[in-house]
Amino acid sequence: MAVELIKKPISLYQVIDEQQKEELVETGIIVPDSKPDVLDILAVDVSAVVKTREKTGRVMEIGGELCYQVIYRADNQEQSIEAINVSAPWSVSFSYPAGEENVHTIVRSTVEHTDVEIINGRKLGAKSVVKLNVKFLAVQTVEAGENLQGENVYQKADQQEIAMIEDIGERNINISELLELPNNKPAIEEILYCGAVLRDVNVSGNDTLESVLELNILYRPDNDSAQVENAFFEVPVSAKLDLDNMYYTSLTVNGTIRSVNARPDEDLDGLLTRIRIDGEICAEYVVYASENVNLVNDAYATDYDFELEKKPVTVSVEEKDISENIQVNANLPLECGNDTLQEVQCVCVKPRLLSAENDGNGIDVTGCLNVFVLYGTGSDMRVLRGASQEVQFTHRIALPEENPACDCDVQLAVNSSSHDIRSGNELAIKADLTIKAHLSVKAKINIVTGVKGIRPAEKKENPPILIYYAQDGDTLWSIARKYRVSIQKIMNDNGMTEETDPAAGQKIFLIG
Repeated sequence: MAVELIKKPISLYQVIDEQQKEELVETGIIVPDSKPDVLDILAVDVSAVVKTREKTGRVMEIGGELCYQVIYRADNQEQSIEAINVSAPWSVSFSYPAGEENVHTIVRSTVEHTDVEIINGRKLGAKSVVKLNVKFLAVQTVEAGENLQGENVYQKADQQEIAMIEDIGERNINISELLELPNNKPAIEEILYCGAVLRDVNVSGNDTLESVLELNILYRPDNDSAQVENAFFEVPVSAKLDLDNMYYTSLTVNGTIRSVNARPDEDLDGLLTRIRIDGEICAEYVVYASENVNLVNDAYATDYDFELEKKPVTVSVEEKDISENIQVNANLPLECGNDTLQEVQCVCVKPRLLSAENDGNGIDVTGCLNVFVLYGTGSDMRVLRGASQEVQFTHRIALPEENPACDCDVQLAVNSSSHDIRSGNELAIKADLTIKAHLSVKAKINIVTGVKGIRPAEKKENPPILIYYAQDGDTLWSIARKYRVSIQKIMNDNGMTEETDPAAGQKIFLIG
């Protein structure tokens, strides 16, 4: 007897390991020779950028840069406002999953806390806690039986929706823009600070990433070196992802800023009224294709005995995004000395995910807004001050149905923010956020991988007509398998249909 199992390759993936580490990075920041000494530090903005992933044996080395933007008051007669922009390398080691080769890593990096102290007028000491979350995804292909062929062989198969990964990767998007200052703004002497936030990340139908790069730029004007001006820009970002597989059912993309450099540029009159922006955005993507697969789960033959080889696997049955918009409000107390808050020069709001816990019914998200503020106090002679503060918030995302077997990846993005002077020493902040949770719904199934032990069945002498009384839990399939007849014959001999299973006690004729 020849029995052939027709197989179909199925791509399976799962998070085989997830590691989280916090690393203290200490950096010495030297004041450039062209800059005056530091009197006091007003504000510090720092971001952690992932640059490299290198595997050596059982170790995965994740490396990158800490990008510092330090605003300080100079120790000179004018007490001018100055800035230092420096980058410092960091590297953290993770254990690579044993016995795995085809592994993709997804890295999330944030700066949990930063302290910068003045060692002397020419040197600063920075201590930053970098938090890294690394997920190791293994992609494997298994051969699953979808059809069993042979003489007088009957099979039972189920339709299973499976979301299979088609591609995982990233694209680097280079940005180069020439921006014009608003007409009411003076020309630039020096750019002090460039706050950058990427928002509204989405992918259009033709695999084009669309987003907005939001820039908050602080500069010293050329008409008054003691003053500080700011300018706000929104730069549209559009880039083809050039995906290899154009036939997919869902696509998830996460965009991060790797670098942004702003420098003044001359207009036609030779004045520095333009800003040249050069930057790089990394778009990480995962492409899924859903397919309704026919999977054999049981089979028998009328004249032979055999056993199906089965293997338990975990598959993704659905990939979907849930997005919810929330508003975070906070009143920030600001240090004003003996003066009152008069003017806000610059506010930059960046979200940070602290935790996301899935209990099967919903996802409890805890996040934090890092708020960078430069503000002026005093009525007659304005004194510029700075502050870096944190605003925590919580939100619960209700899942559409209870499903504890579900992986989730949560991302935060600021859509817009605004501020208002509430009192002489208090600033009101309002931020509109999007919380996006990508859900990977899992299911455990048994797939048939082979047929073994094919041998002739022992012949039994059955009477021409056998009467069987159905038991609780009986199905047409279980009865047909037990007596080695086809379901179709039972239905024909008893006037039954496949849609209705027999009731307990029902008389069923098995005619030889």
